[in-house]
Amino acid sequence: MSLNSLKKQLIFGSVETKELVDVMIEDQSKCLRKKPSAILEKMVLDELLSNNNQIRFWILDLYQGKSSGDTLPSVFNYNAAGVKWKSLGLPLLPLIEFAIDEQKFIDKDEFDKDFITSNLIDYLIQLKNILMENSNNERDSDAKCKKGLECLEFFIDVLKKGNQKLRFVMIYRFFKDYWDILKDSAYSFKVLSDLASMQKGWRNDNYSRFGLACCLRDLDGYLLE
Repeated sequence: MSLNSLKKQLIFGSVETKELVDVMIEDQSKCLRKKPSAILEKMVLDELLSNNNQIRFWILDLYQGKSSGDTLPSVFNYNAAGVKWKSLGLPLLPLIEFAIDEQKFIDKDEFDKDFITSNLIDYLIQLKNILMENSNNERDSDAKCKKGLECLEFFIDVLKKGNQKLRFVMIYRFFKDYWDILKDSAYSFKVLSDLASMQKGWRNDNYSRFGLACCLRDLDGYLLE
């Protein structure tokens, strides 16, 4: 068997399924003048990587040595590229939930101080302004926004002190709790991108790759080619 051959043979659930696949692949092979193996290879890759070039890029990066801590910042930063500090509106709540779940596999809340920039503090201040504006417009949400403002003040204080300890899970939960208010702001995803970049200890194993790849494939249909 050559190096380019599959190590595992494809086993079908029934004879009928195998015959159906054989006939359909044969039809494509003859009509498109391509080898059956090339057709199957494209089908497998399109299913695993997505047809969307951007999603394909992220998943390929993930499977070529990058960790979740490399891929998540890229996705968050991509969504921050809207007009007039608006986000692109991608449904990234599942990625925030993924980041929350991954925290139990990260032993320490250490971060890289080099990622603490004046921009990051400014972005957090902008989020404070958004919460305050929402509190003024929505009386029922005043108590919730007050709690959110206290969380942001705490995050800003910790980052300014640079104590090397930061409860990242609290920040991700903050964005989940205030998703409806903050999802349209580019500042939210600038902050999320910086936080995912600065955190140390992201894992890179079967479960983390599969979980994040599933979240990325679910974005298909929301991104332009």
